[in-house]
Amino acid sequence: MGLITDWNPAAERMFGWTRAEIVGQPVADTIVPPQMRAAFLVTFTRHLVTGDTSSLGRRLELPARHRDGHELLIEITIDLVNNGADGFCAFAHDSTGRREAEQALWESNSLVQAILDHTTAVISAKDPDGKYLFVNREFERRFQVAAGELVGRTQADVLPAALAAVSQERDEQVLRSATASTNLEELPAGDELQQYIVTRFPLLDPSGVPRGVCSISIDDTARRRSAEALRRSEERFERIVSNMPGMVSRFEFAPNGAMAFSYVSDGCREVFGVEPEAVLADATVITSLFGPEETKSIVDSMRASAISLEHWRWEGHATLPTGERRYLQGTCRPERLPDGTLVWDGLLLDRTREKRAERDSARARRDLHQLISSLRGYAFTVKAQPDGSVRGVYSSADGSEIFGGPMTSHGDSLAAAIAALVHPEDQPKYAAFWASTRAGQPGDLTCRIIGYDGVQRWVFIRLRPRPEDPTTLDGVCCDLTPLPGSPATS
Repeated sequence: MGLITDWNPAAERMFGWTRAEIVGQPVADTIVPPQMRAAFLVTFTRHLVTGDTSSLGRRLELPARHRDGHELLIEITIDLVNNGADGFCAFAHDSTGRREAEQALWESNSLVQAILDHTTAVISAKDPDGKYLFVNREFERRFQVAAGELVGRTQADVLPAALAAVSQERDEQVLRSATASTNLEELPAGDELQQYIVTRFPLLDPSGVPRGVCSISIDDTARRRSAEALRRSEERFERIVSNMPGMVSRFEFAPNGAMAFSYVSDGCREVFGVEPEAVLADATVITSLFGPEETKSIVDSMRASAISLEHWRWEGHATLPTGERRYLQGTCRPERLPDGTLVWDGLLLDRTREKRAERDSARARRDLHQLISSLRGYAFTVKAQPDGSVRGVYSSADGSEIFGGPMTSHGDSLAAAIAALVHPEDQPKYAAFWASTRAGQPGDLTCRIIGYDGVQRWVFIRLRPRPEDPTTLDGVCCDLTPLPGSPATS
């Protein structure tokens, strides 16, 4: 059933079977793909049984099987021979190439359409009369107009009159010159005008004659605003740096051994008494101000920073051109550039005043400690915490003479440790005293304590908040026992 009785040369080329090989073979087992064989047999059988001719005389597009097994797409028309007495005659031609070309064209068109639909560029095409032929989705979004409504209309229907006139003139220039042009133009966006880079080029027919103009507009507003923001940021940086108390700099060490400052803020005048331009021209203007020991420590610390790429930190002295000796503190962050150059961006501060204040404060604290010790007193410093607690910061001695035992082991809980020793009857005024001083008020208190040794003593406590930091309190506690007029201690 369904045997092939004839096979012409075109069929040999199309299907790969020679006439000698295929004549006498079933159609279903040769050129019908496996997945189509059942349907073919059902249709063929239905015709034999019922005489159904609905599939005859019609051009059908069906898959077929080549001799090597690959599938091809054919257009085929089947008719009866002698009213079916001599079987069927099929006329087929290979439509695979056409379908592949159609598929490729469809994919190409789909790709172009996808690009046009999803690009952020505003794209349009107009005929020589300035009427729109095409606008993309971004055009629709920006101008709030549907493409179907705009086709056949002009720029005057979309843009303000002045902008439309400028755009029309530039379109006409492109048509006259048959060359592309690019301009910076303003287009409306809501209540504001945004800047676009607009490229126009002619649409040429096969003979090279311009038949229209295509415009591609790219929004340049954000970039220009970013550039302006960068400019303002750089100005702000310069203002900040110029008002900083130290010298901001960038120091570079090139692979060839060259060393130089590539940036120095105006603060170098304050720190070193020299001009920034002089330092940029010659780094030794600054490096010559350090003595041998300081120079060695700087070189050693920078060498270690270069190897580890960790922060460079340094403290030491420099002698200014005026002969003044200053104490400096520097910190820099190192970075290795792609070309191997090492750069240190950082800050150098004049800490001379602070260093002197630290020395004076240490000397005063030492003198106070000696004085308190001679007076059987206990000096301390505490820090009031946000949660209401008081943390110990400093104490002059262990306090055994006053508290009957050492207080050094109490650390951060110094204030609580003193409170635990206060006589029960004096607890209310002790609590009020600490509440007042924690609020930044100076305070004096005379109260009784029961020491670790069980002995009751009268003590005087004075607390003073520091003017620069009221949460830090300096205090002194002195033993007043026996207090004149008081009961005898037990």
